[in-house]
Amino acid sequence: MRSFDQLAALVLINLLVWAALDTLHAEAGSQLMLDGLYTWAFYLLVGLFACGLVARAQSRSADTRAVLIPALSASPYVLIAFWLLSDLHQVSSHPLGALVAGTLYLLLLGVRVLQSAFVTPSRTAVLLAAVFIAAAPWALQSLNLDTRLWLTADSQDEQSDDTSAEALLYDQPGRIAGSVEHMAARQPGEPNVFFVGFAGDGEQGIFKREALYAEQVFADHFGSGDHSIELINDDNDRDSYPIASVSALGQALRLVASHMDTEQDVLVLLLTSHGSRDGLAIVNGSLPLQQLAPADLRQALDDSGIKWRVVIVSACYAGVFLDPLKSDDTLVMTAADSNHSSFGCDDARDLTWFGEAFLQDSVPGSRTLEDAFRKATGIIQRREAAEHEVHSNPQIWAGTAIRQQLAALEGGAGGRSRHATIIAR
Repeated sequence: MRSFDQLAALVLINLLVWAALDTLHAEAGSQLMLDGLYTWAFYLLVGLFACGLVARAQSRSADTRAVLIPALSASPYVLIAFWLLSDLHQVSSHPLGALVAGTLYLLLLGVRVLQSAFVTPSRTAVLLAAVFIAAAPWALQSLNLDTRLWLTADSQDEQSDDTSAEALLYDQPGRIAGSVEHMAARQPGEPNVFFVGFAGDGEQGIFKREALYAEQVFADHFGSGDHSIELINDDNDRDSYPIASVSALGQALRLVASHMDTEQDVLVLLLTSHGSRDGLAIVNGSLPLQQLAPADLRQALDDSGIKWRVVIVSACYAGVFLDPLKSDDTLVMTAADSNHSSFGCDDARDLTWFGEAFLQDSVPGSRTLEDAFRKATGIIQRREAAEHEVHSNPQIWAGTAIRQQLAALEGGAGGRSRHATIIAR
């Protein structure tokens, strides 16, 4: 007769064996942290649930304790064997073979447990137990829960960093909303310009400097200074600005749109980071951030409801954004075409080559952004030739409607052709 007392005693024995093995393998200077008990209990509950399902597969009247007690009786030996074997060089150097061998052993042991529980286990119960055992390595790797009782200071710092990262990401929507709320009210009766800066890579300060410099340049060119927000990744400063992420950009654009007259006002969006043929790199320490793909950017702009768009992408392979963003209401400028790198992202610099040529050397002295882009293209081509670099080929697209809309803000140029695509070569 299998009783609850037997079950409780076996659970306690397994707990003590696990705690003893963890203590034997503890690193020097470790401290006892009982948080591991929660994750151990979670795994135990999963195992209890699996045993219950196997018993139900045997028959509706089968006692779950019939499976639990032989399984818990064998598990201390399995735990000790696997724990000790994991220290062997032959096992650590052949992880796949060790995994296959261990799984096969557990499958055979599972059959023996079912025979002990039911004498003649049903085919359904055996198959279900085999599925659970085969899936166990994948499930353990996917969950990756820390069951250690003894932790070093470094391990505790890692856990603290994970908690801090979660709190930081949770706090971002409120910080973005607060930044947008500090914008000045739009001036009625005329088109206004709103600026959003996005510095994607926090490992290098040059992208932060370029986004902040662009805010000043467009404040002078369009008077957008009080209508500006920055999303900036900086490994050393996560407090001064909201972080730059795909979700943060979408939220920022929607909130900025709520302060705009979306039928009149113009958005200037500058994105600066490293780039690839897949999109824009987004990095901020250990935070789990995904890169910004061209389709993601187009979706974020469309979801915001902002009609008039000026989008500037300062990154290698930035031309991948050109075709997805094209519309009659959009001006797109990229630092390179879709097949080439741009240059000058050394962190000792203040701006990239494109940022320097366009933002610093061309926009302040130009009547229109298109004029500034042409000047910047010439500067970049000469510099690349002098440095014996493969040309980056900056790209521009200007729809008819956006050119006419910008004409009112830049002094009367625009509307000269149905569409204009200028490709620097």
